[in-house]
Amino acid sequence: MLPSRQLIKRDLEAGKLGEPGLIRIHHWEATEGEASGSQPLPLGLLQQIDVILWLMGKSPTFVYAVGQEGYLQIHLGFPAGAMALLVYSSRLPPGDPYRSLHVIGSAGAAYADDQQNMQLLYTGGQPRGVLAQEAMTDKHDSSGMMSMDWDRVLAVAAAVQQSLQSRQAVSLEGR
Repeated sequence: MLPSRQLIKRDLEAGKLGEPGLIRIHHWEATEGEASGSQPLPLGLLQQIDVILWLMGKSPTFVYAVGQEGYLQIHLGFPAGAMALLVYSSRLPPGDPYRSLHVIGSAGAAYADDQQNMQLLYTGGQPRGVLAQEAMTDKHDSSGMMSMDWDRVLAVAAAVQQSLQSRQAVSLEGR
């Protein structure tokens, strides 16, 4: 887990950003396996679903996914109108991955990316950048996953697969 993402989680937990309303993640990497409706989702994509669930603190009520070879867009709808958008690509050249995170809350916004290892926090007034260099000690397993509830991650992954195959939104209510 990138340190800047953990800083954003701390800001959410401290109420500095308010309730999360929108989370957008870009996860672009070299081919690690094709993501399609008939094949398992790549680990990198599962990790980002886990980050979204970790930051939101709740499960989505619906999932809609579209994609083509090596590229996916996943839309997650949450209670009270919150949403997340995950853009995944496995088409970058080897050795040049890119990950970014945007969180817009009811009282502020935050941004982090792995290129500059910067976090931008905005809660009114002047935005401030925070260089995220400290070592993090939050609990997570060796795969980089943060969720303590693998069932939620796997339920969302199954809904992504179902949406890719049906080309329709999938409801998770009551599951």
